[in-house]
Amino acid sequence: MSLIFEKIRKLLHEEYNFHYDQIQLETDFEKELGTDSREMLELINDFETIFNIEISFDDIDNFLFSGKTIKVQDVVDYIGEKITGPER
Repeated sequence: MSLIFEKIRKLLHEEYNFHYDQIQLETDFEKELGTDSREMLELINDFETIFNIEISFDDIDNFLFSGKTIKVQDVVDYIGEKITGPER
């Protein structure tokens, strides 16, 4: 498993009290974890701090208000791209 996933899993378990085994790559933040938009904003802030990245308002808007489900894998992929840059 990736280091990014492990850090997200640890954060969700330790700071947000989700059961460790409940957090998988295919876990849906809203449907399975019950995360609302306010909690997602808190998580985004935590992701910025933990991974030393900046998430733009446009990206936040796309994540929170696009109408599509957000899975842990989506966040892992996004953070991975922010850390390493887009694949060419």
